[in-house]
Amino acid sequence: MTNRHERIQHYLDHMCVEVKAREVHNDLRDELGNHMEEMILDKEQEGYTEEEAIAYAIEQMGDPAVVGKSMHRLHRHRMHWALLTGIASLLIISLLLMWIFTTNIAVKISQFFYISHVIYTIFGLVLMVFLMYFDYRKWKRNAWWIYILLTGLLWINPLVSPVNYGVQRFWSILGLTIDLTTISMWVLPLAIGSIMLDKLRTKFDVQSVSTYILLVALPSFSLFQASDWVRLFLFGTATVIMFAWITRKWIFTFIGTTIMGSVILFQLFLTGEFRRFERLSVVLNLQNDPLGIGYNNQTIMNILHSAGWWGNGSDTSFDHHFKGYYMDYPGVMLIDVFGWLAGILLLLGIVWFLASMLRMLPRVLDVFGRMIVFSITVMFSLQMLYSLAMTTGKVPIVSVTFPFIGFGSHVILEYAMMGLLLGVYRRKDTISLRSKQGEPITTMSK
Repeated sequence: MTNRHERIQHYLDHMCVEVKAREVHNDLRDELGNHMEEMILDKEQEGYTEEEAIAYAIEQMGDPAVVGKSMHRLHRHRMHWALLTGIASLLIISLLLMWIFTTNIAVKISQFFYISHVIYTIFGLVLMVFLMYFDYRKWKRNAWWIYILLTGLLWINPLVSPVNYGVQRFWSILGLTIDLTTISMWVLPLAIGSIMLDKLRTKFDVQSVSTYILLVALPSFSLFQASDWVRLFLFGTATVIMFAWITRKWIFTFIGTTIMGSVILFQLFLTGEFRRFERLSVVLNLQNDPLGIGYNNQTIMNILHSAGWWGNGSDTSFDHHFKGYYMDYPGVMLIDVFGWLAGILLLLGIVWFLASMLRMLPRVLDVFGRMIVFSITVMFSLQMLYSLAMTTGKVPIVSVTFPFIGFGSHVILEYAMMGLLLGVYRRKDTISLRSKQGEPITTMSK
């Protein structure tokens, strides 16, 4: 028996030399070793000696170097070239639109916009590459610290953040401007999901649900205090969808969300400050205030009407009063310059881009990795689809930024989140089976 184990281990050692992903070595040893043991036992029952049975099993398995190379092809780091192509396309569109914008705005500060955008993009790309090679499982081990840090910063945010258009979003530290609420919108759902994933998957009870609600409620209250309704809505929607996905309790989540959402909307409509209700309802009748709140909606529709299929060209004069807002609505600028055809291609490209992210889910076997992919995909979907809707001028104009294309420091976070998502995909075939979890959810205890 000892000789048998030594020879099997010797074979497996030579095979594992060819497999670069060390994390799966034990899995391969278990799988192939058990298979060889079964073949040896079968042959011994047929009357073979132990030596003959071992020789037969090794011969059937084949050259360990060849087998190892085959296993390496199955268990190696992957690159999602389709998503990288999509990101590269958005990057080109972003830089092109920014160049057209700055060359058509005859003010000195226009060059500052372009340089700033390039710097934001470079920082974002560096972060994306770093997170692609970062072991995403470390996120789970530090989730509590991340949650406590960001929630704490949000709670003191009203004391240190200046009011900008009625919202307290930005911190200025050592000459750097930090968009705290946007960072929280992206990062906190990941932290909360990391903390609660195993608890909700293994024990769906009152305590687990209450803990999840509390973890969401604390930063939500801070976002409410900061009057950042847009980031609050995106954060709340993402965490609700993630809760339903983790627990698979879609109906339960829908009922609870409907009740809570009604309360929030009631509060929104009662809040007269900054004319929020008017800004949301203006699309119902743009003629009521064509030069006020409805001006942007009406101007966008006029621009789209004048663009035609082929646009007005890169030397378009731009609307005199609206031109300063073009980078807030890059889809409008794209159609103005290149026409409706470019807008249709952008729509199809975004749908394909989001669908590519969704198709990653069944390919990632690690439950925690799937949670990261799902959370990031939901957040991109909410922002991209609403940004496309604003491009029509038919929906309320709010401060939802177009990921990757729109101007602002938000692109740093978007490239970073994409890097984290690609990092999960990169390791999908090198995570040990022993670390994968997918326990069924129990029924809710009374």
